[in-house]
Amino acid sequence: MRFPRTTLVDFARRAAGSGLLVGPEGNLSLKVKDQIFITPSGVSKEELRPEDIAVLDREGNLLEGKNPSSESKMHLAIYQAREGLSAIIHAHPPYTLALYLAGEDFSQFYLPEARIYLKKVTKVPLLPPGSEELAARVSEAAKEAQVIILSGHGAVTLGKNLTEAFNLMLILEKVSQVTWLAKNLRKDLEPLS
Repeated sequence: MRFPRTTLVDFARRAAGSGLLVGPEGNLSLKVKDQIFITPSGVSKEELRPEDIAVLDREGNLLEGKNPSSESKMHLAIYQAREGLSAIIHAHPPYTLALYLAGEDFSQFYLPEARIYLKKVTKVPLLPPGSEELAARVSEAAKEAQVIILSGHGAVTLGKNLTEAFNLMLILEKVSQVTWLAKNLRKDLEPLS
């Protein structure tokens, strides 16, 4: 089955090309029936090949491919918590992370497209990457939002397909970039009412 693997490779390279992740960081997954196709641990997204993609069952057992991402527990927990999802992207968008580290709470929007597309952004506190606790907190947050910021760690976007999840990540980062630029030009920036 080439479709899930080649699609994941394509979107992983697009995420890297868009500056949303660098080298081996971040992870993407796609759920097809009862199998989860996920990017492997420690492989640069720019060098990813279809045969590198790990295939897991719903319990997280490796069926094929390389060692799965260390965040595979988080992906599995999200798929269990929310029906109708087929794609998850976890990236490290720099402007989003910079705003978060500078104290932005993401509960208010400054641009209409943020409200239209992102709808709601939830946050998860700083927890060890790859931990059961992080997986549990993110899967709980996923019940109410498609965009989740992991404190000091990155962002997760969810979709019915990789295009939707990828577009949400791109919009989050674009909104963050514009917000950062505007706040550097005007400190008393007013959010949308």
